[in-house]
Amino acid sequence: MDFTKLYLIIVSAIAFGYVLASILVETKLVNWIGLKTLKLSKFGIHPLLTNVPVIYLVSPRAAHITASNLLKEGKIEPIDLYLAILASNFPMRLMFLYRYYFPVLVPLIGVIAVYYGLLRLAFDVVVLIIVSIIGKIRYRNLKFDYPEYSSICLEFSLKTLKEGFIKGLKEAFSFILKFTPLFFLIVFLIKAGFMEKFTKMLKPYLGTFGFNSLEITYITTAAVSPPVAYGLIKIMIEKNHPVTHILGTMAVGNAMFSLIRSWWAYLLPYYLGLYPISVINVLLLLQAGLPIVYNFTVGIILVKFF
Repeated sequence: MDFTKLYLIIVSAIAFGYVLASILVETKLVNWIGLKTLKLSKFGIHPLLTNVPVIYLVSPRAAHITASNLLKEGKIEPIDLYLAILASNFPMRLMFLYRYYFPVLVPLIGVIAVYYGLLRLAFDVVVLIIVSIIGKIRYRNLKFDYPEYSSICLEFSLKTLKEGFIKGLKEAFSFILKFTPLFFLIVFLIKAGFMEKFTKMLKPYLGTFGFNSLEITYITTAAVSPPVAYGLIKIMIEKNHPVTHILGTMAVGNAMFSLIRSWWAYLLPYYLGLYPISVINVLLLLQAGLPIVYNFTVGIILVKFF
């Protein structure tokens, strides 16, 4: 495996994604899309929490602070919070897909990135439908006061494009500083045989579901660093792996990452200090547990039966 080439491909693709994302922000295209998704907050959300999905697009922590204050004041119940946060996942997923996932992974692995993005989006759509049904039943006797919608003027100019490009490069540079040591750590673990040993430990379990050695290597690598693992998708494509196997491998890899790292590194910091332990446990179950079960289930089905 040419790790130098792999490193350059990953860094180039992700730098492109950061630049494109910054341009979308500077030209206010992100705000325009956020305004369109605001209508989704009308479905199945407590009237006092209808702004949470919109705030979630800008800052998840700010959204949780808003909801936490209402919970502490006794104006909402925990279930109202759960419904609002679950409903926020759909617009958040849309933003993640067009701001980071597609710009970064489409240049790297092509149309497979689109297939997998839609596979992940399907889960959030189903959750949104369920939340809407529960919310409509729960709030059928409440009156909703919808906010007034205002237009957003897009700002496509040489100045905004330049500012977006420069900010994107700065963010990409910051990412590279964090990513490079981790990449070399993964390379060291692979070269030293640690990943191979880990793979052999998991192979009796994952192998029974139809995953081969390369796919198991992807899963174990994704558990540590998905950006590093994405490079292995290129190898699978070159080796003509079935698309269903690649999608299933990516799904299980995502589940492993969430199980080992994501829930405590990303979700828990939003919740600590804001909610009671009982609420935190439920939020982790909903925001981490359900996606983990979904990804594992879908991944195993795609690899074993397709």
